[in-house]
Amino acid sequence: MTNKIYVANNGSDNVTVIDGALHTTLNVPAGGGPVGVAVNPVNNKVYVANSEDGTVTVIDGAGNGTTTVTADSGLYAVAANPVTNKVYVTNSAAGNVTVIDEVPISDTKVSAEIDPLPGHVTELAQPVLTGTAVNRLDSVHNVMMGVLNRRGTTQQVFSWADITGGAGTDSVAWSFSWGTDSLASGENFICVVPLEMDAATTNNEGLGSPFAGNTVVYPVYRMWALGVQESPVSSRPLRPYGPTVLRGVLMIGDRGQKTADRAAASDGGRCGQLLDISGRKVLDLHPGANDVSRLSPGVYFVRSASGVLRSASGVTKVMVTR
Repeated sequence: MTNKIYVANNGSDNVTVIDGALHTTLNVPAGGGPVGVAVNPVNNKVYVANSEDGTVTVIDGAGNGTTTVTADSGLYAVAANPVTNKVYVTNSAAGNVTVIDEVPISDTKVSAEIDPLPGHVTELAQPVLTGTAVNRLDSVHNVMMGVLNRRGTTQQVFSWADITGGAGTDSVAWSFSWGTDSLASGENFICVVPLEMDAATTNNEGLGSPFAGNTVVYPVYRMWALGVQESPVSSRPLRPYGPTVLRGVLMIGDRGQKTADRAAASDGGRCGQLLDISGRKVLDLHPGANDVSRLSPGVYFVRSASGVLRSASGVTKVMVTR
């Protein structure tokens, strides 16, 4: 969202911030021996794991100010979850994981829900996203004012969602108002904040208030014909590379068929695995056609056994639709 790149400099104990538009740089001080960086695009914060002093440097992406959080010993990697607003740091020397709860959540009795898309995926730039918002405060003033929405971050101006039902009551139905915005290719974060009629503020740093509920963050994946096709027309041409879903069949091979065959020959006929979005194996794969017609629509990952796929990591994301 901010077009910034963050590079941990282990030898100089700082982080270089690169402006992707201007190509200018500046250095932000970190702790001792920074080795890992994670970015939460929703709250625009950057987390740096410092291996030598057991701390995590938190950089405010807006102003580059920093705070320090103590972890454990031998920090190695860090990951941020924008949906739960939690950060996970691996401590190799201590043999544990530090969980940083960036913003605690409190029940304000004003809440919103988002109706999930099948598999959390879409091919559309502006899909129809709907949900509900309710006010359960013990007060005579319990009418919902509306719902704020935007994509990608909570650090910029929100728009009003369209109220499609229940206007003037304590329970409303709403539809996401896109305006000129749209989904980007890949992973997107939909942010929603419910407000009741006495609203005077928005999220109050995540704790909510007597007037507003907590921000709801929903991940949506925009994917279309990117190594994935599924069509009732059997003659529809396939992509020349990578795994392809066609009429409930996952094809592995194509121009990489010789590589796939060699991998399968060395692994009992298998050339990889199909994983669900949580990383659990759902199917062993072999070169050629693999039946995936019984799988639910959604995002899956093909993990190559030995370089079958055109991917540096040997893992390729695919989408099954209906």
